Amino acid sequence: MINKDFLESLSPVEIQMVHQYIGVLFKDRIKDDTSNFDNLKAEKCPCCGSRHFVRNGHDPKSGRQRYMCKQCHSSFKDSTNTFFSHSRVSYNTWITFIGCEVVGLSLRQEEAICGVSKTGCFNMRHRLYHALSEYQDSRKLEGLCEIDCAYTSINLKGWKRDMPRHSKKRGKHKPDKNHKQLRGISHHKICLLTAIDENDHILFKIAGTREEDLKKYQSFADRFCKKSTLICDEKQSIACFVRKNRFGYDYIPSGSFKSDKGNTLSSINQFHQEFSELIRRKHGVGTRHLQSYMDFLVVTKELKYKLELKKMNTRLYMDIIDHPIFWTSDDICHIPMPVDVYEVYKEYGYADPRSLS
Repeated sequence: MINKDFLESLSPVEIQMVHQYIGVLFKDRIKDDTSNFDNLKAEKCPCCGSRHFVRNGHDPKSGRQRYMCKQCHSSFKDSTNTFFSHSRVSYNTWITFIGCEVVGLSLRQEEAICGVSKTGCFNMRHRLYHALSEYQDSRKLEGLCEIDCAYTSINLKGWKRDMPRHSKKRGKHKPDKNHKQLRGISHHKICLLTAIDENDHILFKIAGTREEDLKKYQSFADRFCKKSTLICDEKQSIACFVRKNRFGYDYIPSGSFKSDKGNTLSSINQFHQEFSELIRRKHGVGTRHLQSYMDFLVVTKELKYKLELKKMNTRLYMDIIDHPIFWTSDDICHIPMPVDVYEVYKEYGYADPRSLS
């Protein structure tokens, strides 16, 4: 078996021979028309999870091997219930597209580089983001944790009908009943709870609208280990959160940027700056898709600590390959909003279509 111990036992000339052989395999096996299905191999039934299945002929359209489960008698292929079950895009195109997303290219740029239409790139982007959406939920934060909140405006980009408010005009305008200007952190702002621990693990979630409060923090209490020490400011809401859950704490005094122990919120401030740059680069992100963009930012941010940039596309491909996606283009445009926009904009007097049905 080829593993780390085996490779370290080889002499330099043997390692060079292995490297040359891998180069030959790369040229022979990875071509422009290499399919994603070549990376998939059925190990269990996607319906019941049984590992007892037999071959059951070939698919008449694709010619690929089909299997039949002995337990539930369902028929399936290697690609059934995987990320690529409904994708016709080649392996090389997906690898190139993921690399484009990692460096933050626009849809127009990805269209030119990957040879896929702008709509196709949009669908691929959200399939990729959705497959990585559970990345943040796989672990808890521990040790020293910086915690704070950021705010962003509600964005109805892509909303076609039944708008909860009027369409905003570009530029400045005089405030009136149809163009309200609310100063500060109003209920028109979305609260983004952010926490980064000493191991560079990141929590970045939509907590709701309005200013941060105890309820928003408490909804993520289970994401912190009991022995965590929170580095935070002196706001009343987070002070109550710390006392209620008996976390350790290190407060940064008001008007200062550093605690008495020398801790700061520099990591969170830098991360928020990167998020603001992402929003600017994308010319605004629709609130419907905001959490997906936040999830992808977290994934790429953490991987940059571990991998070289040129290796990240392959790593992300491996992470998504077994994740089932059943979306169509229409489903992507109808993802539920993370906040109730009709409740937020109720002062404008627009009818909620849900109450009319």
